[in-house]
Amino acid sequence: MFIIGYMEMISAFIGGPWQCAATVRSISHVSSLIVWSKTHAPGETPHIIEVKEQRLTNFLVSVLVGLSVLMAPVLRQVPVAVLFGVFLYMGISALSGIQLYERFLLIFMPTKHHP
Repeated sequence: MFIIGYMEMISAFIGGPWQCAATVRSISHVSSLIVWSKTHAPGETPHIIEVKEQRLTNFLVSVLVGLSVLMAPVLRQVPVAVLFGVFLYMGISALSGIQLYERFLLIFMPTKHHP
């Protein structure tokens, strides 16, 4: 644990991306790598056959973050309101399927409609 914390500190000092437990990104990443069964009876839910394991995604995210520094002049041309809109849309669209958010919404729902 100490080594991981030390490596995170070094990464922060040199401007590298942190490897953190980003819940939304991790859930989306795992969901995209799931292989579902294709043969199931009508009305039966498909089951997970396997989850493809790969580490290329973290590498590509790091490369794209590094390239964004080189793209700074182009990115400055994008209005801030557009960036806020994109991030707001991404955040709201990522909320569906997160159990904590769905349980929070149960507070405002009558108990007869609870699952």
